[in-house]
Amino acid sequence: MTGHPFSAPPIVLTTDFGTSDAFVGVMKGVILGINPRAAIVDLTHEIAPQNLGQGAFVLGANHSYFPIGAIHVAVVDPGVGTDRRPIVLETPGAKFVAPDNGLLSQILKAHLPAHRSESASLGRTILPEDIRAYELTNPRYRLPDVSNTFHGRDIFSPAAAHLSLGVQCEEMGPRLWDLVYEPLPEPELQDHILHGEVIYIDRFGNLITNVEVGALSDEGLNRPTPIVQVEEREIKGISRTFHDPATADLAQPDGLPLVALFGSNGFLEIAVTDGNASASLGAGVGTGVRVIFNS
Repeated sequence: MTGHPFSAPPIVLTTDFGTSDAFVGVMKGVILGINPRAAIVDLTHEIAPQNLGQGAFVLGANHSYFPIGAIHVAVVDPGVGTDRRPIVLETPGAKFVAPDNGLLSQILKAHLPAHRSESASLGRTILPEDIRAYELTNPRYRLPDVSNTFHGRDIFSPAAAHLSLGVQCEEMGPRLWDLVYEPLPEPELQDHILHGEVIYIDRFGNLITNVEVGALSDEGLNRPTPIVQVEEREIKGISRTFHDPATADLAQPDGLPLVALFGSNGFLEIAVTDGNASASLGAGVGTGVRVIFNS
């Protein structure tokens, strides 16, 4: 987490609402109606509709770039109006206002002991001591009339605005001891081959995998010239940039300038130089990727 605590923490919005409808604007209006001096930041509103995994990845990979004390409002909520719980999760560095539906799984993962993170089955996880969660039930901190379909406006935005004014998380409702935990898939190492998969595709068509930069040094795998395989393609070596002179001559037999590199968030990406890897390869989320190390 960067920076120093703000006297008035920023409120950061992440949703699947898009910007063609009024949803995001209304959320901001509710926040400003409660705290006219609120600093509101849009992380993104282009999470694919109902795509909890994508939302969890984007939030997990980017929340640490905001100041200590930031309040994140994350709304990807296919179960809105059901018995899923609206919550606030308080960590040492930030607060997260969201539905309890797995959207905060990558946030939780960062605070879980390694053995629990690796072995926890999909479902729920007990919260470690350094983080706390509360259910948003106190009517003082929501709108008077709560709809069945827009909790982003009626519950999450008011809660965030009151938190930005100094209301403590424990005033929002009863404490919770476990939350839904559905982490993104982990790569698996078998006989000097790391088996991963695509977990996210950015707007440039780059294929972001679940292979993190540390994986190449773990287990003594920091050997030269790994080979990355995706679909029927094979990429020799890891590039430093999208235009790396060291790998410029390693284009595919059909001339496709395919490269593998570690992106700004530390995950292995597969890209087409000045092109769209997803479209060129017909690959999507869930496509398998293998990193083969010299024995």
